[in-house]
Amino acid sequence: MSSSATTPPYTVPLKEGIPPNHRLHTESTTTIFLPKEGAFLNPVQHYNRDMSVAVIRAWNEMRKEELEKKWRTKMEKRGGVVKPKKGKKAAAKAKVSVDEEISEEAVTNVTGPSTEHLTTAAGGQPEAGPSIEKKFRAPSINILEALAATGLRSIRYAKEIPNVKYVLANDLSPSACEAMRRNIELNGVGEDYESPAVNGEEGAIPAKEELEKEQAMEEKMELYPEEKASNGTHSEPAAQAEAPKAGEPKDSVGRRPNCRGRVKINEGDACAFMYSRRSPVGPTSRVDVVDLDPYGTAAPFIDAALGCIADGGLLAITCTDLAVLAGQQYPEKCYSNYGGTNVHAEYTHEAALRLVMHSLATCAARYGRYITPLLSFSIDFYVRLFVRIDTRPEQVKRLAAQTGVVYTCQFCQTSVTQPFGKVVEKETTKGVTLDAFKTAAGPTPSHGSSCEECGSTMHLGGPLWLGPLQDGEFAKRVIRDIQSQEKEYKTYSRMLGMLTIASQELPNPWFFTANRIAKSLHSSSLPMNKILSALLNAGYKISRSHCVAGAVKTDAPRSFIYDIMREEIKLNPIRMDKIPEGSPSRNIINKAMTHKIDFTPHPDASLERSGKETFYQLNPLPNWGPAPKAKSIQVSQEAKRKAGDVEEIEEDAEVKKARLDEEAAINA
Repeated sequence: MSSSATTPPYTVPLKEGIPPNHRLHTESTTTIFLPKEGAFLNPVQHYNRDMSVAVIRAWNEMRKEELEKKWRTKMEKRGGVVKPKKGKKAAAKAKVSVDEEISEEAVTNVTGPSTEHLTTAAGGQPEAGPSIEKKFRAPSINILEALAATGLRSIRYAKEIPNVKYVLANDLSPSACEAMRRNIELNGVGEDYESPAVNGEEGAIPAKEELEKEQAMEEKMELYPEEKASNGTHSEPAAQAEAPKAGEPKDSVGRRPNCRGRVKINEGDACAFMYSRRSPVGPTSRVDVVDLDPYGTAAPFIDAALGCIADGGLLAITCTDLAVLAGQQYPEKCYSNYGGTNVHAEYTHEAALRLVMHSLATCAARYGRYITPLLSFSIDFYVRLFVRIDTRPEQVKRLAAQTGVVYTCQFCQTSVTQPFGKVVEKETTKGVTLDAFKTAAGPTPSHGSSCEECGSTMHLGGPLWLGPLQDGEFAKRVIRDIQSQEKEYKTYSRMLGMLTIASQELPNPWFFTANRIAKSLHSSSLPMNKILSALLNAGYKISRSHCVAGAVKTDAPRSFIYDIMREEIKLNPIRMDKIPEGSPSRNIINKAMTHKIDFTPHPDASLERSGKETFYQLNPLPNWGPAPKAKSIQVSQEAKRKAGDVEEIEEDAEVKKARLDEEAAINA
């Protein structure tokens, strides 16, 4: 098969062309060979991969700013002087640097530059003075994808995220690893591929030896002087160059400007691979980003993932078992996987996010580490969370105040949260503020297990995370990045809509919908603007929730929301003869009002979209959901090398046994 006729754009021409029993799949500038069997890829998670690229890019920029701020603070304390390195090699390197600078100064002095910045050391040896400008150089990052399958996500990370050194792609399936090797070669992100330069970059991406030599010099939190080479090339690394604008040209394999990542493949158990990188230092030191996207629950991988992430690093985790997390059929399975029972209510998808976050927080706390949620989404048939990992034992003590249970009335959806602890600030006689950690009192001492609104029985859910799920400022950072790179994301409108909601979402747990409130009272639903005006006129805050269309988050108590309905019933009475005596609905209606309701239209009583963002997407295709789980196929590497057939595989044991039995029957 001719490669020139079948090679898609942004790929490396392969001699064999498209292998048999394969098809091409393209996302962004990445095209892969997708085998019909043996490797898993769900095309409907294109949005998941787009969002992951955007979030990691934004996190990387935020991390650079934080490291540069610490670096400048240290420089100010040192008076702008570099801390000398210890050892004979460092001393020899410093001497070579001085000699090179003297030589350069001698050459440039012909054209007139001053040598006033050079001073003379003891013995008459000139050395660089303090006037030389020093620049910060952020360290590169390593990304680990524990369950890489076809390698599509890893290849996209290498092509689309700046400052990446290596993407470590792992999978247990030999057939999946073989597919990854082929796809990495096709996309030119292997260690030996040499890419030509494009506009806005320093030059060609170096081959393996040059890349390792250059990146071995990078050290975290290290001061790098401005390098001056006699050939006049720019000294600042590509990752520090000016941010690329939308529409800038890419190189021959579709890398976005300043993206130089390489993909390494590891065939083996995901947990064993992550556990091998738990050391803070050394050749198998921690990585900066871990992406967990399993088929089903991520619970078996959480412990290993949290241990191999460097401080300040990012964990991106997906769980597709919403039948367990957000349903009501498997409370025992939910508890065994995530350490809490699911919540049966209209806000069950938010509870699913909080159950996963609780599992992450408690697992990290065992090792003196704590999590900081950046973004948390309930999307289609899965949840996706992005959290930062840090080590600080004193911060772990606050976990009890951020964790608790929720009591939910399954009739009227009234909820009461019960944290396990609380933090009380106390000021000493010397004026020092100290934190005191105490257990919290019960939430319903006067009502017991009965709902205070309708009198029905309340059900227990959790333990789960009660802290904020979104970082509004970080969400705005991601929005700014994707707006400047709109053409790079096919799912841009949906990304913008969900990030916009996340940037505005209140940290308060739970939400309500107007239709569900009206259903509890057998009444018609109120217009949304009327409900929002009543909340705003009373001084409460409002926002959307990304989980459900029409959902409203507020810091108002549930009693105020039902007072809105009671006030509306006064204006538009309902037929009480249709409501049985003693029913929960009649209990709510007959309850005395405790708040004053003002329906005057408020100017901010609108949660409509303002642009082309998509807040809540309808399923664009039939059978929208998780794809069938892939079956691993054992690939015979030795047979493949001998026969030159890239599709040579070992037969499954059962299939082989059935074939032998059939041959025996024929011979008999």
